Amino acid sequence: MHLNYSVMIKVAGLLTLIEGAAMAPCILAAILFEEWDAGSALFPVCVICVCVGWVILTQLKFKKINLHLHEGFLIACLSWVYCSVIGMFPFYFCGRGFPLIGCFFEAVAGFTTTGCTVLDINMMPHCLQLWRAICHWMGGMGILILVLSIFPLLGLSGHSIMSAESPGPAFERLGMKINEAAKYLYLIYTGFTVIEFLLLMAGPMDAFNALTATLSSISTAGLIITDETAWMFEDTWSRFVIMAFTVLSTMSYLTYYMIMRGRWRDALKNSESRAFLAIITASSLAIALVLRISGAYSSIWQALKDALCQVVSMISTSGYYVCDYMQWPPFAQCLLLFLLIIGGCSASTSGALKVVRVLIMLKLAKRGIFRKIHPHAVKPILLEGRPVSSHMASSVTMHILLYFGVIIIGTILLSLNNLDMETTITAVVGIMSNTGLALGEVGTSGYFGMFNGFSQLVLAGLMIAGRLEMYAIILLFTRSFWQPDKAKGI
Repeated sequence: MHLNYSVMIKVAGLLTLIEGAAMAPCILAAILFEEWDAGSALFPVCVICVCVGWVILTQLKFKKINLHLHEGFLIACLSWVYCSVIGMFPFYFCGRGFPLIGCFFEAVAGFTTTGCTVLDINMMPHCLQLWRAICHWMGGMGILILVLSIFPLLGLSGHSIMSAESPGPAFERLGMKINEAAKYLYLIYTGFTVIEFLLLMAGPMDAFNALTATLSSISTAGLIITDETAWMFEDTWSRFVIMAFTVLSTMSYLTYYMIMRGRWRDALKNSESRAFLAIITASSLAIALVLRISGAYSSIWQALKDALCQVVSMISTSGYYVCDYMQWPPFAQCLLLFLLIIGGCSASTSGALKVVRVLIMLKLAKRGIFRKIHPHAVKPILLEGRPVSSHMASSVTMHILLYFGVIIIGTILLSLNNLDMETTITAVVGIMSNTGLALGEVGTSGYFGMFNGFSQLVLAGLMIAGRLEMYAIILLFTRSFWQPDKAKGI
């Protein structure tokens, strides 16, 4: 298989430059908080990344190139690993004695917006907390989508990378060039970030915590809460702002794009967004009712508030928590786990299966039952009044089968750690959905330090697989990907 290595090096250079530039605010934070050990680790990494990236981008020149699809998948997979390797160095050299594998896990959790950790957050300097939040923000919309918006300047076409980065059904309806779409998406993403930051500043949060909370919540990565700052997140205003923008970021950004283009009718007809809001409403009411009836809460209002916040946390795959749901009745815990698997809308910053795939799956099941009764009937799958193609239906079915297949394999590998089944299974589900919460020993903490180094590497691979929706990684292990001319029949 022919690979265009010059293009891959050019993309690596651009990623290196972007990541190095993103470390600059963290260096300022290190100076502001007088964290000289961590700052001395950040500065050389930042300078080296900027210099290496700049040299690659200025010295390597070629004409306009259209990437092949297999190159797009390879670049998508390697880019997330590459960014995580660079992103782990500030953690490793900060002088806190963090292990190498733990630092890699932390960087992967950052860029994949999983938000979990194997390190002690309370030991982490402010500058590294900011770096962690910046990793969340860059990974939220997808660092490769940011790269795509710059591709025209490099003479590159990025459609194949968009296909690898976001293989779901959403981007087929863009009706515009991929590079232009990437710019629109990041414009909306940045606008939400600025508005949430200003609103959080109006509450009890200082500028630093408002910034880290905004970068982490708008990317649906969760929140960075230390023992010193926990009281800031207990404020009703802060909770409301964070929850509201988490919901906005979990809904399809294509809806906001259509609104910007004046297509209000199409935006209001979006069945996925309506189903997403209906799931949140029904689940919150059901959990609140169970909490009140079981006696876990004496006030239905408090039960409803906590249920709503935790439902939003799970279905958005942001993974923040406002209460100890481990003390809730089993019904509530099971429902939260199912919401975690469903996830948010397509073309959003959330992970998991996505609501549109669940809708198509349910419609396929309904049609299957109908055709058992009427075997000769022709009954198309309709979504927003339009028929779903057989190719799309097949793609959704394959995705769901692969999703649960990877969960099974991940569970088997993680079971070598000899933890209980509840912890093992739910940890894999929480990681694959890029949520970072689970049941059992992990619970509400998002702390995965009880797993050994091998398990942490497995979990890191699952995070990347979940973020790339599995295809970019699974394809690398197929013979037909590397030797397309020698592909055998199924």
